[in-house]
Amino acid sequence: MTPSASLIELPPSQATALVLAGGQGRRMDGADKGLAPLLGQPLVAHVLRVLAPNVSTILISANRHENEYRRFGRVIADLPERGAAQGPLAGLSAATPHICTPWLVMAACDMPCLPADYVARLYQGLVRDGGDIAFAHAGARDHPVCLLLRTTVLGSLNAYLDTGQRAVMPWLASVRAVRVVFDDANAFLNVNTAQDLARAATLAGQGLA
Repeated sequence: MTPSASLIELPPSQATALVLAGGQGRRMDGADKGLAPLLGQPLVAHVLRVLAPNVSTILISANRHENEYRRFGRVIADLPERGAAQGPLAGLSAATPHICTPWLVMAACDMPCLPADYVARLYQGLVRDGGDIAFAHAGARDHPVCLLLRTTVLGSLNAYLDTGQRAVMPWLASVRAVRVVFDDANAFLNVNTAQDLARAATLAGQGLA
């Protein structure tokens, strides 16, 4: 899918990308999902194919295989006091001091089929509806780590984590977040198993990745 000419574009110089690759891959026998091969490239490369043209800086949240991930961007490990057990928000918290742009776009490393206009559609939704964060909704479910945010909102994140909470949706509910509906549910496929990886390859063969 190619970006629509009617979408408002976010200037790449104003945005940083954060790819979450800090998971433990339990459903793939502990494999590092971001480095799992799909059509000759690791999953993280497929995600960055969508994100990289829209940003000036790339950050990778990863807690292992740092050398491999450095091929794609600056690697940020979770802070010891947070730890991977706090999930994706721990990765976002650790990355916060390294973000020097007014906007941040985020996605997981195991979502290789994101639409080409992913960033533009999130930005348009946020501008249209107002708010500080826009997150994706597709396939009758929310995708809270698929988001675009104004970096000014990150000031509330550590306070939220300090309460012992770690779920993403309650944090989004505590700020001005807007839901952006995507009609292409296959674009938000999470690769959690070998079967998911095979499905992603099929979708890629159909031009959906």
